[in-house]
Amino acid sequence: MQAVILRLYNCEDAAISAKASPGPKFTRDLPESRRQQLIEATARCLARDGLAGTSVRHVAAEAGVSPGLVRHHFEGMQDLIAETYRATGKQIAAILDQALAAAGPSAEARLHAFIETSFKPPLLDADLLAVWLAFWNLTRTDPQIHAIHAKVYAGYRRLLEGMIAELRREHGIAIEARQAALALTALLDGLWLEHCLDPKTFSASEAAAIAHRWIDGLKKGLFE
Repeated sequence: MQAVILRLYNCEDAAISAKASPGPKFTRDLPESRRQQLIEATARCLARDGLAGTSVRHVAAEAGVSPGLVRHHFEGMQDLIAETYRATGKQIAAILDQALAAAGPSAEARLHAFIETSFKPPLLDADLLAVWLAFWNLTRTDPQIHAIHAKVYAGYRRLLEGMIAELRREHGIAIEARQAALALTALLDGLWLEHCLDPKTFSASEAAAIAHRWIDGLKKGLFE
């Protein structure tokens, strides 16, 4: 689980910290480095213990610092979870952006790369699901988390809508790009969620194949 979170954040310093033996409680880390360390510790706590088991005390213990230091950098647990949602959303977006850049200029190739990346580690992982479910759980009751959720998903949809609009131009087909992006987002979320909850239901390759076929249908004008 810890390795998954560290891969997602791609943070060498966090990996070193995770493997180090217990040492002094206080160091002279730069404020931003310390904030990142606490965000990563929060993600690990959420993945392992869920929302109910994640507190300032637990995050401090996970990060190897004092609870007072957590409160020095964040207003409280609500603020820390919000920042963890922002950071996790940015890291997922960065992983997807890297895959899209490698796919080249073709909108079709980029859409298929988006799908492939969505159903491979580090994005396809039950521990990431546990973190994401904690965020989703707060979306209905916490206005700050709701706003972050809206921003994160609006970014995903805009990205997909732009690629679908490009696909429309490339193939000269009639597609309502906004609605198609909504449909594809729902399809990917549903497949990702179901597979993470019970991988025995269908394989990751089957999930990706379903989404790839949906894009093939889009090219044929089956979604207008």
